[in-house]
Amino acid sequence: MNAPHPQHTHHARPSRRSRRLAALGAGLALLTTACTTQSPSNDQAEQAADDYPNRSISWIVPYAPGGGSDRQVRRLQPHMEKSLGKKINVVYKEGGDGAVGWQELANATADGYTIANVVAPNVMQLEIDGDTGYESKEFEYVSWTETAPNVLVVAKNSKYKTIDDFVAAAKKNPGKLTVAGTGKTGKLSWAEMSEALGVRASYVPVSAGVGDIVPDLKGGHIDAAVFGASHAVEYEDNMHPLAITGTESVAALPDAPTLESEGYGSAVLGTSWGVIAPPGTPKPIVDKLNKAVNDAMAKEKVQTALDEGGLTALSHTPKQATKYADDQRKQLVTVNDEVSK
Repeated sequence: MNAPHPQHTHHARPSRRSRRLAALGAGLALLTTACTTQSPSNDQAEQAADDYPNRSISWIVPYAPGGGSDRQVRRLQPHMEKSLGKKINVVYKEGGDGAVGWQELANATADGYTIANVVAPNVMQLEIDGDTGYESKEFEYVSWTETAPNVLVVAKNSKYKTIDDFVAAAKKNPGKLTVAGTGKTGKLSWAEMSEALGVRASYVPVSAGVGDIVPDLKGGHIDAAVFGASHAVEYEDNMHPLAITGTESVAALPDAPTLESEGYGSAVLGTSWGVIAPPGTPKPIVDKLNKAVNDAMAKEKVQTALDEGGLTALSHTPKQATKYADDQRKQLVTVNDEVSK
């Protein structure tokens, strides 16, 4: 008797459509699981905000020690530490005219334990000029704290005693005088100011901050510099202000007239400093930081330091701070368009 042949079971191959549907279903399941496990619930977010802060906070300063950003932090730091009940550690991340520090903040965990100061127009101008690795509008704006017009300065022993002296020399030697500033933002500030003055000069970019411009100015390596007027107050022993932007004088710089008051054109750009957190930082945490900043700004010691430093104090809610940033961005686009014509 012949042995029976073994029977083979044939499994039908799933159709391409069936395989696609199965893969889609698996992908949706994974996505649902990921969202469920990675996104904290409202209760968890509220609990995190209630507990905030429960450890020290890192504050990124995107410029070199001793500059305007550093001084801003040092004014606020002790008062904010008292308000928040935790230590604030200052971390310097300089380079790229501030871009290095702001990139790091953009990539930081949005839990309120990493914050940074922000400088306008610098943070926006970097974006206009190219890819920065961040979008300034995506940051959470805690508050803006101070602002100042721009100023054109020369060394204390310079032969240019007035803005008219400087303009006369610049017109006599087109493009030969040198004006330094902070990176690309300084370049725009000088472009606006030079147009108002009707002169040409060679721009010298310095990326690390105003602190690095001072030695070159003192040593006669550059003829002039442009930056926020508060720096001229800070380094008054080394420099002489020739003129400021805007329409109002600065009490701490009584010898610095506005460009318009001296018969020149209008220039509107200035410098503002504020505090930001990473994109997506929960609102209750931003609100706590905002209260700490504004409590610090209300201190008489801070207000006196601002007045003596040639700065105008600002105070905002997060919503107002965001609008202020938006307004600065729009103004900057307008100035860029005007000077490029």
